[in-house]
Amino acid sequence: MPEKMTAKKEKSKLFHVEKRFDMPLWQSILIRFGFIIVALFIGLLILTISYGVNPFDAIGSMFVGSFGTEKRIWDFLRDGVLLLGVGLALIPSFKMKFWNLGGNGQIIIGALVSVILMINLGGVYPDAVVLLIMIPSAILAGAVWAAIPAIFKALFNTNESLFTLMMNYVSVGLVNAYIMFKYPIGSHVIPRIDDAHFPQLFNGSLLIIIIIAVLLGFMVYYLKFSKHGYELSVVGESMNTARYVGINVKKVIIRTIVVSGALCGFIGCLLACGVDFTVTPETGNNMGFTAIMAVWLAKFNPIIAAGTSFFIVFITRGMTKVQSDNNIMNDATPNLIIGLIYFFIIGCEFFVEYKLLINKGGKEMKITEFIKSLFTSKVEKVKLPPEAEAAVEEEEVK
Repeated sequence: MPEKMTAKKEKSKLFHVEKRFDMPLWQSILIRFGFIIVALFIGLLILTISYGVNPFDAIGSMFVGSFGTEKRIWDFLRDGVLLLGVGLALIPSFKMKFWNLGGNGQIIIGALVSVILMINLGGVYPDAVVLLIMIPSAILAGAVWAAIPAIFKALFNTNESLFTLMMNYVSVGLVNAYIMFKYPIGSHVIPRIDDAHFPQLFNGSLLIIIIIAVLLGFMVYYLKFSKHGYELSVVGESMNTARYVGINVKKVIIRTIVVSGALCGFIGCLLACGVDFTVTPETGNNMGFTAIMAVWLAKFNPIIAAGTSFFIVFITRGMTKVQSDNNIMNDATPNLIIGLIYFFIIGCEFFVEYKLLINKGGKEMKITEFIKSLFTSKVEKVKLPPEAEAAVEEEEVK
């Protein structure tokens, strides 16, 4: 009797969510594209209502912000590959279900070590020698910074999200402490360093693009074809299964997070020696958090992450241009629109992963079928009476 009542309750539910297994690729792309269009439409509507911005001019400004001049194109490519680089650094840890929220701190600590070496060794030794010391030092710094929470996770099962997040604040504190120690008087800002730069090809962007392209190829191989990539995937699926097949789970956790932190430290070195030529507490502009969304949208696929990274940079740079073109002094509205677009992109993943079934008259149907049934029922309601239908048929025969 209780089982029958439960079954009856299940049938009476208005909505039912079911996992998708057979959605074609074109359909998932269409859903994502549709949600982006809706988000842009709502965002532009907000701009129009708030500031009287012409929506078509705003769309034009967004493209000009990324592709308006040759310099903007190179800057767009540089920012896109740097964000991709951080995403590639985070993918291994996320595939292992280790939620590394410390990307910002690992980037900053790599940049800090690089700047310290630039200040103390630059001009004393040839730039090539300083770079040969600086790059491995920044990589090591990022690796050590990530290894600390990784060891605690592996040995004591601590919460990696909180641990890595708190490490961000420690790295920012170290930057502030170094600036106050080195420049106690004045604006407390490290001035631009003129020594030990990466070779500046095409405004300094081309070399960075080539480096990240090589890193992308390495990460694809590492995740899909290497033993380490296989082991971290198994640990991410189930630690018990990994132990059963003989994988040293603690070793895999520490090794994977060290790789993730090392790559973040390397990105910090690229920022310090190839883009900013200094370090501040804001170095990286929160790329560690932005990259999380980029790789999550890509389902932790390095190739797809390239597309999501460039899309995020396009939206960010585009809205900055819209803001400047329309003299919008308040950052709230542009940031609201960017957040709205991100929200819609994230929300659409629900409809990609799941299908919503609606209960109508004890029968479950898809949303499209439900809408179609509504129109069908309306048509049936306006059907002519039998006498009128007979008259119409006679008229047609004549």
